Amino acid sequence: MPILLLIRHATNDFVKTGRLPGHSPNIHLNEEGIAQAVSLTQALSKRKLHAVYASHLERAIETAFRVAAPHGLPVIIRPAMADIDNGDFTGKSIKEISEGEATKDLWKVVVEKPSDAKFPNGEGMLDMQARVVGALEAIAAAHPDLVVEDIVEDKTEAKPETAASVVSATPPNDPGQPGAAAAEPKEPRKEPQVVAVVAHADVIKAALAHFLGMPFDLFQRVGTSPASISTVMLHTDEKTGKQHIMVQSINVTPYSMS
Repeated sequence: MPILLLIRHATNDFVKTGRLPGHSPNIHLNEEGIAQAVSLTQALSKRKLHAVYASHLERAIETAFRVAAPHGLPVIIRPAMADIDNGDFTGKSIKEISEGEATKDLWKVVVEKPSDAKFPNGEGMLDMQARVVGALEAIAAAHPDLVVEDIVEDKTEAKPETAASVVSATPPNDPGQPGAAAAEPKEPRKEPQVVAVVAHADVIKAALAHFLGMPFDLFQRVGTSPASISTVMLHTDEKTGKQHIMVQSINVTPYSMS
């Protein structure tokens, strides 16, 4: 299984307005966000990347192409990695929604029990998690481990063969000779691919909650700041079928709740 680098897009002016962006178009990185993306690019420039994915929203693409550029990789667009569809709440302020008579009860559900929350004319939060996990599983399946050929240089000096040595020489593992043991087949060495996926805060939190086995109602406890990297390593034991998961989070820029 590949190593997934789940990267939150860098910051923008919209995120500081206290409004829900959802699938809003034309939200671009600001000056601070560009600096964050450059720092992110520098942090990943010396690491081998095999592919870079992003949601179809500009803030994710603008972060992703900076990550991909030093590696000469294209950015593969996956709309299924987009932020949650806030429906009728898109562009509205959290203050307006949380205090409005017609919307405050639903917002309370979003905050306290997101597994039951569905935005009007938008997406259910559990549906968002299922969408994102499905997309990541498809990405993982598209990047199987690479078989690495071990090349060992023979530095022993070649000795001239004599007629006697040729006649008497016996290949050490020749199964046709008495007492000779058959050579053990060598297990191929495998190396996981490293795949960067640039997405959004709630999308990454929902994915991490799934991989960590957390109840979805607690997913907002997971922190992910702009331009942060959450590394997910998935490994399935071929003998037992048991899946092992390691998650590591790195904040390339100072942590921010915005």
